[in-house]
Amino acid sequence: MSNRQPNWKTEAIELVRVLRSGGVVLTSTDTVWGLACDATQPEAVGRMAAMKGRPEEKSFLALVADDPLMERLLPDLPESAWELMEASDRPVTVVAQAGPRHGLAAGMVREDGSLGVRRVNDPYLEFIARGLNQPLASTSANWSGEASDGTFGNVPASLIEAVDAVGTFRRDAPPGSPSWVVQFDAEGRFKVLRP
Repeated sequence: MSNRQPNWKTEAIELVRVLRSGGVVLTSTDTVWGLACDATQPEAVGRMAAMKGRPEEKSFLALVADDPLMERLLPDLPESAWELMEASDRPVTVVAQAGPRHGLAAGMVREDGSLGVRRVNDPYLEFIARGLNQPLASTSANWSGEASDGTFGNVPASLIEAVDAVGTFRRDAPPGSPSWVVQFDAEGRFKVLRP
């Protein structure tokens, strides 16, 4: 058995340190390059929204590393949602009613009480999320309302300058597949918001 660390581990540890201190980071995710912060810290979430020029009524996505945290955030998620996440060959963001003890900052839960959550299945991002031990607030690294191809090369320079740390892992790699976004109601019915 090898004791070699992944080549990204030192960087990921530094990003966790910045996130724990309330910072906003720019890093590759399991889908595209994105901004991220601790989803439980109101100042960090507010600052990330301001960086993007995002309207207050538009919520962020929560990224989690494990099922127990997903269950805390979305306690009434139907079995069909779990089955979809397990069977999908690409990331799945589920939108459902947030639990009463979600513990997230304002700007995470929508006005209707729903929350978008994605359980990550990527060693780098999972390491960061586990290190933080809180949900990550996440959003694409572009101006609100503007299209992005998800690559590091097209992140606006002013966003790069505004964050507290910038990852280097996968900078030259093409973006991953965009996630499906699927909304579930209390009866287990679903609607695909983004195929």
